[in-house]
Amino acid sequence: MPKWALTATSRTGQKVNTITGAATDSVNVYSQDDLDRRLEAAKNDPRDLDVQVERLS
Repeated sequence: MPKWALTATSRTGQKVNTITGAATDSVNVYSQDDLDRRLEAAKNDPRDLDVQVERLS
């Protein structure tokens, strides 16, 4: 069962979802290590991401 839902939105309107081309994408995250890795990657992403994390469980 996922523990968090992570949603990333590009503040500059660039594609985040590579399938639909949308500027927003969401993913379920199952472990703290994965969440930490994704948050660190978002900090360094050139699309200037706004990241929201929702606790699911």
